[in-house]
Amino acid sequence: MNGSSALAAGWLLLLTSAALAVAGVLLGGLLDARLLGGLAGGIAGTILGFVLVWKRYVIPANEEDRHRDYSGVRKVEDDDDDDW
Repeated sequence: MNGSSALAAGWLLLLTSAALAVAGVLLGGLLDARLLGGLAGGIAGTILGFVLVWKRYVIPANEEDRHRDYSGVRKVEDDDDDDW
């Protein structure tokens, strides 16, 4: 995942949360409980946003990483500078 994909994933999460919070406020207005509707919509939007981000960005990034060949990368030798 590159920087623009991470930014897009953040915006997707934010917009999904905000859209469902607004929908919750509107539906809560019908029952005269805007605060509870907005809270429930925000929670549901955050959960849905995480699911969408996971399916849209994280799973393809993991699949792409799985197919990369890391056999040519050498191990970093342990230096004793950080030992106390």
